[in-house]
Amino acid sequence: MSLRFISIILILLTSKSCAQKNVDPFPTHNQSPLIHFFGLPNHHGGKVLSKNDFAFGNYLNVANNATSSQLLTEAIYLDGEMYRNDLVLRYGVLDNLQIELSIPLVRHSTGVMDPIISGWHDTFGLPGKSREIMTNFNLTYLYRENEETHILMNESKLKFGDIALKMDVPLLKNKKNLLSLSTFYKFSTGDKKQLIGSGTNDYGIQLSGSILPRYNEKSFTWFYSAGYLHIGSGALLSDILTRNIVFGSVGSAFDLSKSWVPKLQFDFHSGFYKKSATRQLGRESIQFVLGTDYFISDNLNLSFSFSEDLIVNTAPDFVLQFGVSYKL
Repeated sequence: MSLRFISIILILLTSKSCAQKNVDPFPTHNQSPLIHFFGLPNHHGGKVLSKNDFAFGNYLNVANNATSSQLLTEAIYLDGEMYRNDLVLRYGVLDNLQIELSIPLVRHSTGVMDPIISGWHDTFGLPGKSREIMTNFNLTYLYRENEETHILMNESKLKFGDIALKMDVPLLKNKKNLLSLSTFYKFSTGDKKQLIGSGTNDYGIQLSGSILPRYNEKSFTWFYSAGYLHIGSGALLSDILTRNIVFGSVGSAFDLSKSWVPKLQFDFHSGFYKKSATRQLGRESIQFVLGTDYFISDNLNLSFSFSEDLIVNTAPDFVLQFGVSYKL
């Protein structure tokens, strides 16, 4: 009986269906230790599940941080590695309403990838002066203003972060275009002193969509999104924090074969701490994401991506993401 049950499960997971592959944008956002915990949402290219449909996703982000700056009144030092695992559950409540629950699990740690990344920067001549003065395998996050230390964190435990809830409704759905509108709310459930959560309740709206390909293979799918985020009170650096953020994303996926779908993406947002003169906190940010999906079946796929900060020092310069998703 148990072997038969396992066989049925494997057939359901790996069998090919007649439906088009479920290609989504990479579920990424800025993984800086002082930004990742705010309520920046991911998006699914305007896709909204039908009634009683269910989708599951699990995404592990490994972000290596090595940046520092000292100005007249401010000093920031970010040296460490963050492991953030996001569990994403989606369910079609009605034909025109989808709910999504995101549960992060976060730990800050020493920079295990430091030697590899330093070698990468040296080989290709990439910017990274802070890495030249920082020791490997260290964890120190520091922010000082007017000779007062506001953040000093050099140890961390694995803890749940800020849980987020999102609701999506379709605005447009045809053979060429998908468009949806979502509202989202992030709850302050994580430990802000250890930079696991933000200490704020955030909310906002997001518009997201896709331009669909004409054929199932050897063609492009285009993604886009734009939104507004309002940050609540309670953050560690509330005196320099910006309450209103705009953000967005554009990207493309190429249906190379039945299994492989390479993707690239650009994520951007306005500055979270505009009262800060440091690039790490006060500047807007653009992250470049490159990777691929590998489809085991039309509804089950593995994903891998690499992220780089295009505006230097506004996001981690090395982020890896490993993901698995399944639509039932």
